[in-house]
Amino acid sequence: MTQTDPSLQPTSIPEAVPEAVPASVRSVWPALLLLLLAIAVLVVAQGYSEISARFPTMVAATLAVLASIDLYSRTGLPGGAALDAFWGSGFTRREMTHAPTIRQEAALFAWIATAFGAMTLLGILVGAPLFTTAYVWLQSRRALRTAVGAGGIVFLFEYGVFEQALNYELYRGIIFSADGLAGW
Repeated sequence: MTQTDPSLQPTSIPEAVPEAVPASVRSVWPALLLLLLAIAVLVVAQGYSEISARFPTMVAATLAVLASIDLYSRTGLPGGAALDAFWGSGFTRREMTHAPTIRQEAALFAWIATAFGAMTLLGILVGAPLFTTAYVWLQSRRALRTAVGAGGIVFLFEYGVFEQALNYELYRGIIFSADGLAGW
């Protein structure tokens, strides 16, 4: 077993006391920012062709609904506690009893940017499995065999469902598409 850097370990919040969760996490701002992101994606997606706008519109609409529920549950208004209990989003749950460091949060944002970059350059069919493999191996610190297996499962799912069953050609990326960067 490898030793991990102590600065990468989340700090524990004693006995899951909601007041011990940082105010920046408990505030309405995370939910509000997600809601604004969803609205921005929804607006931008409407500039795409009808077919191209479908998926980002569905994702943005779903994100807007979930962010709205999260926002309401954070306000302390009547029914907020019931939402926390139903969705399991209260800060007293064991999943919520840690406060990640800024370094950990920055690393996760870097991984997200890497995923988008891989799919932009290499396409979804190649980029998503490679990203999955890299993330499981490097970030989750699993065995290389496990990481390759996870990436393989992602590839088989994408290929089987989209390319074969739905006969839908996934985005091929800047490198592998005929138009390259001009296709953007």
